[in-house]
Amino acid sequence: MYASTSGLIAIIFYFLGSFYQIRTITGSQSYRRQVRLYGSIAVLAHLFNVYWVIKTPLGYDFGFFRIITLFSWAIAALVLLSSLKKPLENLFLALFPLAIISIALSLSLDSDYPIQADYTAGVASHILLAILATSSITIAAFQASFIAYQNHQLKHRHSSHLIRQLPPLQTMEALLFEILWVGLLLLSGVIVTGVLFMEDFFAQHLIHKTTFSMLAWLVFAVLLWGRHRLGWRGNTAIRWTLTGFGFLILAYFGSKFVLEIILNRV
Repeated sequence: MYASTSGLIAIIFYFLGSFYQIRTITGSQSYRRQVRLYGSIAVLAHLFNVYWVIKTPLGYDFGFFRIITLFSWAIAALVLLSSLKKPLENLFLALFPLAIISIALSLSLDSDYPIQADYTAGVASHILLAILATSSITIAAFQASFIAYQNHQLKHRHSSHLIRQLPPLQTMEALLFEILWVGLLLLSGVIVTGVLFMEDFFAQHLIHKTTFSMLAWLVFAVLLWGRHRLGWRGNTAIRWTLTGFGFLILAYFGSKFVLEIILNRV
C-alpha cells in the first residue's frame, strides 16, 4: 500500500515536472520554478517508493526492477540538486519519463531475487558507491547525447527553440568533463571497496561484472587523459563517453537482466 501510494504520487509529479519543462522549452515563458517544485515533490515521493519496494520484512530485495527504480531515483535527485548551480534542466526531459517507467515496472512486476538479510558496512559502502557512480555516468551519457544533438544542429545551421535554450557548446562540454571526473572517482571507489570487502568480487559468476567495470574505468581514464593532454572534445568525447557508459550498463544491468528476466535465474 505504501509503495503504491508513494509511487503514484511520484508519477503524477514527475509528469507535471515534464509537462512544465516542455512548456519552458517550446514556449516563450519559463516555468523553471514549477519544474523544480514538482520535481522535488516527485523525487521525495520516489524515495519513499524506493524504500518500500526494496525493504521487505525479511530483508532487502535487490531484484532487477527494484535496482532500476533505485538508480532512476538517484539520477533524478542528483540532476535536480545539480541544476541549482548547473544548466542541467533539459535532462529532465529524459530522466522524468524514465523515472515514471521504472516506478511502474517496480510496482507491477515481481522479483525472484533472493532477499538479503543483512550487509556489512563495507558491502553497504560498495553498493552505495556503485549507485552513485552509475548515476553520475548516466547523467554524463545524457549530457553527451545533448551535446551530440546540439553539435549536429549547429553544423547544419539549424536554430530550433531547444538549441536556443541550451548553454553554449563549450559550457556543455566543460560540464560533461566535470561530471566524468566525479564518475571516475566514484567508480574507482567501487573497484577498491569491491576488492576489499566483497569476498566473491573475482568469482566466476561475477567476473563479467568486474571485467566490464574495469573496462569502463579504463575508457573514462583514457578519455580524461586525452582531454587533458590532447584536448579531446566534440565527437571524440561523445563516443568515448557513450562507450564507457555502455560497458558500465553491461556490468551492472546486462547480466542481471539476462539471469533474472530471460533465464529466470538468480
